[in-house]
Amino acid sequence: MKILFASKNKNKFEEINKIFLDSKFEIVFKDDLDDVIEDRDTIIGNAQKKSEEIFEKYKIPVISDDSGLFVEALGDEPGVKTARYAGETASASDNINKLLKNLEDKDNKVAFFKTVLYFYDGQNRLDTEGILSGNITTSPRGENGFGYDPIFEVGGLTLAELSFDQKSKISHRKIASEKMLALLSHTFKE
Repeated sequence: MKILFASKNKNKFEEINKIFLDSKFEIVFKDDLDDVIEDRDTIIGNAQKKSEEIFEKYKIPVISDDSGLFVEALGDEPGVKTARYAGETASASDNINKLLKNLEDKDNKVAFFKTVLYFYDGQNRLDTEGILSGNITTSPRGENGFGYDPIFEVGGLTLAELSFDQKSKISHRKIASEKMLALLSHTFKE
């Protein structure tokens, strides 16, 4: 079964595709997808909206994802607004700088990333989540990854200090993807 991945983010696609490579499901990447406005109150709401809108346009099964960074000391901000934390057109650096500024006077740096994957094929609706716990650093470190990776630390290293393969082994997206593969395999038994 071919499944369209509802994102233009090649890094996210590579992480998910790696999990599905030896399965009966082929994840398809399309870098000219229409944008879907993420205006829901939750990351699962945004993932569901993306799956449904992309399915309606392309009429093939879709997996979408939405992820968020949740920082305990900030009342779980940025959360659903992770990609737009410093504004609608903010860069990753803008978002990181705002987050670090908001944490300057806080001792608690506990945070977690959550990814929700949502599958929709016009009939079946399946969703999974993956969580990666860590801490926010006081300044960016590392050259790899994307988004908040340079300030999210797990086991003494930021995600940006890990190689793609190292990050892929522990990522929240990997956890959600493995759960989704199991759910799809169970749902679409031949």
